[in-house]
Amino acid sequence: MLIKLEPVNNDNRDAVLALTVRDDQSFVAPNDYSLDEADKTNKERPGTARPFAIYADGRLVGFCMFAFDPEEEDEDDRYWLWRFMIDKNEQGKGYGQAAMQEIIKYFKENGADRLFLSTSPENELGLHIYHKAGFRETGIIDNGEAVLMRMLKGQNRIVKNIYGVDVDKEMRIRGRKGYGVSIAVHDGKGDLVTYCAGSGRYGEDFPVNPDMLFQAGSVSKPMFALTLLRYVDKGLIDLDADISGIIPEFVKKGPMTFPALLSHTAGFNLHGFPGYRADHEPLSLEDVLNGKGITPKLRRIRPYGKQFIYSGGGITLAELAFTRLTGTTLREAFKKEVAEPLGLKRTGFFQPLDEDLVSNAAFGFRLAEKEDPAHGYHYYPEHAAAGLWTTPAELVKIGLALSRSYRRGGLLKKKTARRMMTPIMDDYGLCLDVWESEARRDSVAGHTGENWGFLTSWVFSRKKDICVAVMYNNVTEAADEAMDDIACRIYKNAK
Repeated sequence: MLIKLEPVNNDNRDAVLALTVRDDQSFVAPNDYSLDEADKTNKERPGTARPFAIYADGRLVGFCMFAFDPEEEDEDDRYWLWRFMIDKNEQGKGYGQAAMQEIIKYFKENGADRLFLSTSPENELGLHIYHKAGFRETGIIDNGEAVLMRMLKGQNRIVKNIYGVDVDKEMRIRGRKGYGVSIAVHDGKGDLVTYCAGSGRYGEDFPVNPDMLFQAGSVSKPMFALTLLRYVDKGLIDLDADISGIIPEFVKKGPMTFPALLSHTAGFNLHGFPGYRADHEPLSLEDVLNGKGITPKLRRIRPYGKQFIYSGGGITLAELAFTRLTGTTLREAFKKEVAEPLGLKRTGFFQPLDEDLVSNAAFGFRLAEKEDPAHGYHYYPEHAAAGLWTTPAELVKIGLALSRSYRRGGLLKKKTARRMMTPIMDDYGLCLDVWESEARRDSVAGHTGENWGFLTSWVFSRKKDICVAVMYNNVTEAADEAMDDIACRIYKNAK
């Protein structure tokens, strides 16, 4: 067969608009939408969008559109196959594969060194054509679509980076049965990009996906603070009230306030918690604070309000006061005050993890091999300090909501958000690290997290809609350092 690509013009535009795909291929954009997009793009950047009609032996059979911009600073944004479709009446005749070869030839002849495309994971026919033409997954999921790439010069290697950072190399992602990483980024352009690589369960071929749950470790703390502050905004909790009378068995002498506990200036011990086997009998907050688990009893070891001493125990005490004041659990309060308003489907204080969520949950370290093959993670009765399960994409949603609240109010009142993100001591606010860039052009907030077998790094701008979340299912000193570095570099490049 003879395949030709002819530019869409006034003579063939109506015929191209009449092309359609099957009903089960609704993920393919309609051609009228694509041509409108081409017109808009070319008004801003003439010649960038290039729509073509696909002819087979002189008969119109399909449509494709390219993004062609060799002057684009980012080399991975220069050459894209934006659209590709074969009419429903012409599918299954080999036209798609033949047209793909002509498309690749066009880019090669016009100087492109690589070609990108993105497609729905449900596009089985398209993926078959792309794989056969030499395209390979990059590991990047952009707005729910898998990004594929084909080298046009040199070896057809698979790109493993996001915003210029070689994540796989730096996090030591090796093969399909090692450890895995999940990343979400909302950048300065307003794009949400997710990246996944490796296995969610060590020793298993269990590819990480954007919806896979990870434990967030100490990133649980700002989620608790956010929940509590929603009650403050509603006038249900007085943030600065003395709460020593609410928790008298743990505070013999007041005052004691939520801000002191949330800023780690109340002087308590218990830095962190190791968790328990997933099948451990339930423990109450009182059990934990009284030392009836595997951690010591909570006690005051420094003067109240005099210095910063990080205390997961203090956060757990704040959670106990919160539950006594509100008469509800943190899990239910977070769901009502944060998850539902933000449309979060995969984030919550799931302790223990609901069985229906286990199927798409990452396991930490090698706990499935060492403790329980069915539940490779620990149970954390200290919900506010370490009990959150979530995904990077949903952490990004929360970061953006906090940033917008800081600037103009939203999920939190502006005054409340600013108090949360104003340092009290040692660049720490109410369960948030806060720092300024060297040039003071950006104000950054965030938190890191470490549970047994899980690492999280979460950072967002207080002045712009930029947020990065990185989650990993192993804990080593090298991985911990790499995580923070990766998050900061991606953040910088995403701006």
